[in-house]
Parts: sequence; structure tokens; C-alpha cells
Amino acid sequence: MAFSKALYFAAIVPSSEVKEKVKKIKLEIKEQFEAAHPLKLPAHITLLPPVPLAEEQEKAFLGTLKELSGKQPAFPVKLRGFGHFKQRTLFINVEDHGPFQRLHENLLQKATNFLPPKLSENLHPHVTLATRDLDYKKFPKVWQAFKNRDFSAEFKAEALTLFKHNGKTWDILENFAFSGRE
Repeated sequence: MAFSKALYFAAIVPSSEVKEKVKKIKLEIKEQFEAAHPLKLPAHITLLPPVPLAEEQEKAFLGTLKELSGKQPAFPVKLRGFGHFKQRTLFINVEDHGPFQRLHENLLQKATNFLPPKLSENLHPHVTLATRDLDYKKFPKVWQAFKNRDFSAEFKAEALTLFKHNGKTWDILENFAFSGRE
């Protein structure tokens, strides 16, 4: 008997105001550089990359995330400037990685039963603006346009968002409010 699997990933989704600022930049990149892939998702900072889970594991996984979030205090997030990974991905920098790294480590520990054994412990919090369909030949022009450009935004991370792939796109499955004390 084969088990049906779905893909899930966990992220921090910024406030509506910050999501709109990021969306405008993604639309600008689509128009100027023909890279639209990141428009498929709202702005987010990935904490747990896509992992396959048997559908039968979903309820237990949701319970684990709810328990973790109930102990997690909200924390401030500052976004400043732009960065990149090689000539493939353009992103907005997250200033303080500490809270994200701690939350990521907690996720890896609490959800260990659900995660593949070789899931990376490395985390570089960022908000992706262009990737996958960003032609590496166009990357120097994209980077030239953004490397010295000013950008700043702040929001409070108040929930963990779990996305589930429906076969074509990512849907928000559930938001888990942070209710721990600061």
C-alpha cells in the first residue's frame, strides 16, 4: 500500500504592509527582467524548506507546530537592503538572524520525526525577490539595479505559517500564532 505524500514548508509571513512593498518590487523585477516565479507566493521568510510528508502525518505535524508556536514569543523583524546567492537568487536581507535561527533549531528538534534525516541545519533568513526563472545572463543587470538601492521595512513576527502544495501552487494551510512570553 503506497502512502500519498504532499509537500509542506513553514515560514514567517510579514505584515500586509510589508507584503505589499515586496510585491511591488517583485512586479518591477517581472516587468524589467522577466522573472516572475516569486510572485507565486506572498513575501515570506522560510524557516523549514519544503518537506514531503505522508498525508496521514499531517494532523500530528500540525499538532507539533501548534505546540512549538504556543511557546514562541513574537519578535521584531527588520529588513534592510538587498543580497544574492550566486547569480541565481536576489533577496531582501533580514538584519538579525538570531531569532530565526533559534526558531529553526526548535523546529528541527520538535519536528524531527517528520523531517528527512539530511535536512540542512543551515539557515540564511531572507525574502526572495527573484529566483528559478531569473536568467543568469540577466543577473548582473538585476544586481546592478538593486545592490545600492535603499530598502527598509519592519514588522513583528507573530505567527508561523504552514504552506501545503496542492499539486500546482502553494496554499496557506494554517497560521500558528506565537503566544509565548517575551
